[in-house]
Amino acid sequence: MKRIFAVAAALCLLAAPGAFAQKQNQNGRMPKERPTVEQMAQRQTARMTKELGLDETQAKKVYAINLKQAQQMEAARAQMLKDRKANAADLKSVLSDEQYEKWSQMQGPKPGAHRGTNKDGQDCKQQKGCCKERANKPCNKGERAR
Repeated sequence: MKRIFAVAAALCLLAAPGAFAQKQNQNGRMPKERPTVEQMAQRQTARMTKELGLDETQAKKVYAINLKQAQQMEAARAQMLKDRKANAADLKSVLSDEQYEKWSQMQGPKPGAHRGTNKDGQDCKQQKGCCKERANKPCNKGERAR
């Protein structure tokens, strides 16, 4: 029994510095890093291998297909971001500073923002701070704030 306690205490001591060294975002959660295309293809292949019972040769071929798809999706994402920036630059040349700022805010939630409904059933992205009465806890989609 003493050995178990000693091992548990040692593990806690070893893990403690790492727990405090990690950066947290405003919500107190760890920031999520975007997986690489290889990681996405590997995860998809692993899931398919498990669910479909693929053998090794099938898994290798499926990985190649998944990798190709992930690369295509990443290229499309990069092109979309490039197009959005070009569109924003075009709009900025036409709109006044006030209009451009208002348009920027109309573009929907930013990465990390939450979506859901407030106590009146209105979409949270339509109202700033709708969840303040919930002590800054984000609304869950479909859940009404209390």
